[in-house]
Amino acid sequence: MGLFDWLKFKKSPTKAANSWRVGDRVLAKWQDSYFYPGVVRDVQGEGCLIVYDDGDNSWAHCAHVLPADIDIGSRVFCKIKGSPNFAPAVVKQKKGETLLVRYDHGEEEWTSVSMVRVQRPIANVNLNEMANSMGMPTKQSLDLGEAVKDSNWRVGDRVLARWLDFYWYPGTILNMGERGIHILYDDGDQRVVQDIAIAPLVIEEGEHIFIRSKNEPQKIYTPAVVTRVHGEMLDVELEDATMENNTRASRARFWRCPVGVGSFPFEEGDRVLACDCDECIYPAEIVSIEDEERIVVQYLDGPERMLTPELIRKFEIKPGMKVEGRWAGGPHYFPGAITKLDGERIHIKYDDGDEEWTSVRLFRIPPKSPV
Repeated sequence: MGLFDWLKFKKSPTKAANSWRVGDRVLAKWQDSYFYPGVVRDVQGEGCLIVYDDGDNSWAHCAHVLPADIDIGSRVFCKIKGSPNFAPAVVKQKKGETLLVRYDHGEEEWTSVSMVRVQRPIANVNLNEMANSMGMPTKQSLDLGEAVKDSNWRVGDRVLARWLDFYWYPGTILNMGERGIHILYDDGDQRVVQDIAIAPLVIEEGEHIFIRSKNEPQKIYTPAVVTRVHGEMLDVELEDATMENNTRASRARFWRCPVGVGSFPFEEGDRVLACDCDECIYPAEIVSIEDEERIVVQYLDGPERMLTPELIRKFEIKPGMKVEGRWAGGPHYFPGAITKLDGERIHIKYDDGDEEWTSVRLFRIPPKSPV
């Protein structure tokens, strides 16, 4: 085994079958069995955390993560002129991430890789084995700790809860404890969140939301304005001025800021520490400040994300800080502490005794342990 191989596998807890690395550009299977473009955000066991180009996030089995092989002649399904509707097409030209596609009905359009999806063979995999390889529990009840006294919430309450893409979706509280609140989202997903990521299911007339049209079976959301509210039934006006009446709130997602917004002490271009979908905190830079509730950041290791202000804090790192680093630039993070700083370099002493100088781009701060 050569030096490169030794560095690659020295600390890796994964099977050799999972060869994907953080930052890889890929096509990954979504719940509708199509494969969509995205980037690998984390690698654990047989699983890859994928940040899809449309902002969604999901763990995928490594066998359902494929090379981003869209090229001239590829058969794709493309959003026509950026609409939510996909139509079959063939790629005629390619320049980087830009594609010229010819639809089956004859029209041609320049578009982006992020606007397409493809069909690929689906591997027969065992998701329970993937969960085991990642150290996740399977078919076990969640241990949320002791019951919380004097909570504002009750089991069965209908709420809005923040998901991994930082949008808020309707759901129901299944259980509560000092470690978090278990949410069953209306689309079937489940997640344990903290109290700050829950809000009452209140929708107001005139509010700007994102809605999944009645004729759209996939999780594709279109901007809309609420024109009438009756319980959880909504009338909305879509961005193309068409009306949709009596649609359920369960087909909508919302952008909410869970805390009062004060003065935002940062400007575009500032380096900051920012939370990501895995609840870890990463070094990032502010790309744009859309308004007081929408801040676009780019993490130094690649992905871009829109956040609310409370998820961003001052870029402060110092010796002694507990962090996780990507040993030898590999895909996995390992616990340690910063011991030295030198510009863009940081020195990490890992909990297992190893040490290395690495880039400030390759560390993260793990989430706080549950109470």
